[in-house]
Formats: sequence, structure tokens, C-alpha cells
Amino acid sequence: MKKKRASGRCLAAGLAAVLLAASVGGCSVGTENPAAAASSSENGGSSSLSGGNTAAQGRNSTEGETENLAMYVPYGEDGGYVMVDQETGSVFTVTMPEEILDIDGNLIGPEKLEKGNILRIYGNGIVLESYPGQYPGVTRIQVEETGDPSDADQYQELIDGIWQEPDPSELPEMNVEYTTSLAVVTAATVQGGYQWSSPLADGTAESVIACPPHITEWEFQDSIRLEGPADLALLFSKTPDQVTARRWPEDPSKGTAEQSGGEEVEVTADSENGRFFLKQAEPDYRYLVTAEWENGYVEYGFLTAGL
Repeated sequence: MKKKRASGRCLAAGLAAVLLAASVGGCSVGTENPAAAASSSENGGSSSLSGGNTAAQGRNSTEGETENLAMYVPYGEDGGYVMVDQETGSVFTVTMPEEILDIDGNLIGPEKLEKGNILRIYGNGIVLESYPGQYPGVTRIQVEETGDPSDADQYQELIDGIWQEPDPSELPEMNVEYTTSLAVVTAATVQGGYQWSSPLADGTAESVIACPPHITEWEFQDSIRLEGPADLALLFSKTPDQVTARRWPEDPSKGTAEQSGGEEVEVTADSENGRFFLKQAEPDYRYLVTAEWENGYVEYGFLTAGL
């Protein structure tokens, strides 16, 4: 694919890193034709089920509601965790409800949950098929026992199988999560330009810059299919310090978006949970998300379409 131009950030960084670019191979393009990949219950990637990796198989609490006893096992520094069912051993995550109560019945946020807590989880009992499972239908959580952090050590081998300490030289990844009338869907995004520094053993740092074509030139093999305007959760493997987003219409006749630099899109942050949300995404747009860390920045792109 012929490059028309690099992004403004790449041009600005390029002059400041000419000598560096020579030592690391220059402004390389990892992918000429980026393509998005989505995994959803609509396409068989994850689905509702009543067995297998279903955590919610406890006794009924109220009509149509199940309850389960699970241990809260956090890992890493970016809010990662799993729940381990204390009867079945099933491993899953939940969509945190607004109603989370401590052992005394006081309302708390999810950040107040502690390693080793035994939680009574109430919900519709439907877990999406994945590993760990995804339980979006949780209605409330009660801390049943405080427990002890050492109680969770028995699951360390399990944690080692799903999470590893991130390599500082590896770029963070970003997925997009959204809800349709049928399921909660998680979709992968395409990595775009970046500037990233990582420490070396001798105390110095290595910096790499990549400048791909403009997002309007990317060829997506898949798209995020929306029923209408929807808020999208931006899920990062490492929580960024700042996130911004812009978009360009898929139909060029809607305007000269590339020349104007695209249209800015609102992104909000949930500081308590370390999550970011792209507000009111619409079908038939190309979205470019820029996330910034102390190490540098990374761009992520995805295409939306209607159902």
C-alpha cells in the first residue's frame, strides 16, 4: 500500500529521533493493511450456557436469581482479577454491579474488595463461554467473609496460567467491549502508530517509533457491528494515563475528514476502576484511539458498521 502521509505525531517525533531511527531501523510499519478481529457470542466465540464454565449454579435467592460463593483473587497492578467458585472451582470475571456490600452491609466500590475475600454473588446465572468465563448478569455482591490474602495463594498456579508480568518493552494491547441485545461482545483492535521507550539492563533506555499509513487507508477485515449509538468500554492490558479518540466517516462523501484531522470523540475515565469509555460510537466510522503512558503512546484503530 502506498503511504500518503504519516500522522502529525509521527512527523513531529521523526525530526527529534533521526539518529535514534537509524539505530533501531527507522520509522517502520508493522502492518501495511491492518485488519480487525472480533470475538463475540454472536459469532460463536462466547455464548450463554447453563453448564461447562457456568459459575452461577448455586441455590436460588429470589425468583429467577441465583447466588454463588466465590473467592476474589486479584493479580497485577492494573485491576486484574478472577473469581473462583468455592463449590465448583469455576473461574470467571463479572461485570461489577452498582450494589457491592462489605461484610457489615455498607455500600463499597469494587476497588475495596481485597484478596481472599469470600463473596456471595447474585445474578441471572448465565456465564459467557470463554476462559475465564464472563458473568455480565450480576446484580449484587456481598462480602460474606473477609478471609486472608494467603487463602488465595492456592490459586497461584491458576493465575500463572492466565497472566504473566508484562514485559516493559511490549506494547500494551486494547480491546473494545460493548453490549448488544444478544450479548456482551469483546472485539480486538488494530495497532497503529506508536512511540515507546523501555529500560535496558545497563540503565539506558531504548526507544522505537512506528508510523503506519493514515487510518483512512487501512483495510479492515472485520468491523464492530452496532445496533445504533453505543458507549464502548476501552480495555487496556496496562492502564494508560490519558486516552483521546478521533473518527473519520467510512463514506468519503460525508466530508474531507482526513484533511481536517478527523472529528474528536468524547472519552471518559472511570478512575476508581481504571477503565475508559468512548461515548456514543456510531456505525460506519473509523475510530482512532490514542493512549499515553510514561513510556510513550500507542494508537489503536477499529471500524464500526450497522447490523
